[in-house]
Amino acid sequence: MKILLIKPPLNRYLFAPAIGEPLELEYLASAAKEHDVEILDMRIDKNLVDKLEKFNPNFVGITGYTCDANSAKEVLKEVKKFNRNIVTAIGGHHATFMPFDYALPFVDVIFIGMSDLSFKEYINTLETGKDVYAVKNIALRKECEFYFTEKANLNVNLDSLPFPSRNLTRHYRKYYRDQMRNKTTLLLTSRGCPFRCTFCACWKLMQGKYITRDPESVVEEMANLPEDVEFVNFADDNSLHSIRRAWRLSELIQERKIKKKFSMYARVDTIVKHPDLIESLKAAGLDHLTMGIEAIKDEDLNTLNKKTSVEQNNEAIRILQKLGVTNSAHFIVNPDFVEEDFIELYRYVCKMNLFQPVFTVLTPLPGTELYQKSCDRLAIRNYDFFDHVHSVLPTRLDRREFYNQFVNLYAKSYSYRRYFKSVWKDFQSTINLSKNNIHYRGDRLSLLKMVFLHILAYPLKSKMRKMYRSEPLVDPSDRIHAS
Repeated sequence: MKILLIKPPLNRYLFAPAIGEPLELEYLASAAKEHDVEILDMRIDKNLVDKLEKFNPNFVGITGYTCDANSAKEVLKEVKKFNRNIVTAIGGHHATFMPFDYALPFVDVIFIGMSDLSFKEYINTLETGKDVYAVKNIALRKECEFYFTEKANLNVNLDSLPFPSRNLTRHYRKYYRDQMRNKTTLLLTSRGCPFRCTFCACWKLMQGKYITRDPESVVEEMANLPEDVEFVNFADDNSLHSIRRAWRLSELIQERKIKKKFSMYARVDTIVKHPDLIESLKAAGLDHLTMGIEAIKDEDLNTLNKKTSVEQNNEAIRILQKLGVTNSAHFIVNPDFVEEDFIELYRYVCKMNLFQPVFTVLTPLPGTELYQKSCDRLAIRNYDFFDHVHSVLPTRLDRREFYNQFVNLYAKSYSYRRYFKSVWKDFQSTINLSKNNIHYRGDRLSLLKMVFLHILAYPLKSKMRKMYRSEPLVDPSDRIHAS
């Protein structure tokens, strides 16, 4: 069977997205490797019809997040227009939690949850002409209705999965870069999360489970990555939850002498409890840790069910700065923020000497507890705007002022004035350093990267300040049942 897997094009409202490899499609391709499989990344190559004419697939599958939902629909609609006999399918986060959004005449199959097993089973069943209704965790279009097959508990052994078929995206490899333009690849070591944050759906997507790969398997994959990959981004939501496993991973990377820099996601309480582990990982190549600081007040952290504290956040930042590990501290900007909240957040960034903060607008993604609690008061229903930059909830400030404050928060945090002030302060601190003092060096970007970042950000500032004008706001009287 000829299978075409598609990453949908970026919607026009997204801001400066970094394009990473479509790891989920590479895994699906490896699951169906006995078939003729190709991957079309429409974020890079938008010529869908040309691809359909040349490859002539029997099956087309697409996946994406909530902000990709509309783009994915348009792609599948175009596929059916090209040839109505092509079997069309969609899966991923949004399809799992909002399957009825795809109850459309040009969608034949919806994959629910992780599709490592169901995708392979469906394809083989389809090819042999057997009963596809026997495949679990899918929805099938039957004339004008969708039929949901039997649900099955997630039971995937990650070590049994073949490595992703990265050869199918080799021709796109030069485009897969992070915001600093490093050539990157994504690598999966676990799925799910044992914590229950209200704004996150990953634990629900995994039915509350947290599963891991053996360190030996992870390191074997690292050793076989393409040679031109400069940076490895661990694609886990919580890479270091299993401490013993993380120690073994660090040891194996160093034993195999794998010379690649890598980044991970980590909770602040893990960093605070195990600074020696972070130090070992740094020796193995850890260059960058992403932390979910989220909020600067304990009451806000409690509302998010984060299970961390401000003091833990502060200590984790100090540990990484002392070890010289770059940290990307993520903060949530609540639509209820007033001007003083933006000011306090900026003061915290300065106080903690953070130079690569990331600010995201609180967004109730489908599948989260936050969505369940707030879907009846959405200010925007169009999924294109569910990108953590637009506020799909009502803002306490006038929307124009909210976005001005949001832009200013970024502008001040990454300003040249703050940068050079820090360089001078750091220079003075080094000169006056005594043996009894501990010097925490800020993880600043290089001047060259700062210049590059400002060049990239210049047109985005104007676009962001104006974005409130293009937002399709819902009439307040019509917000009930916005889901």
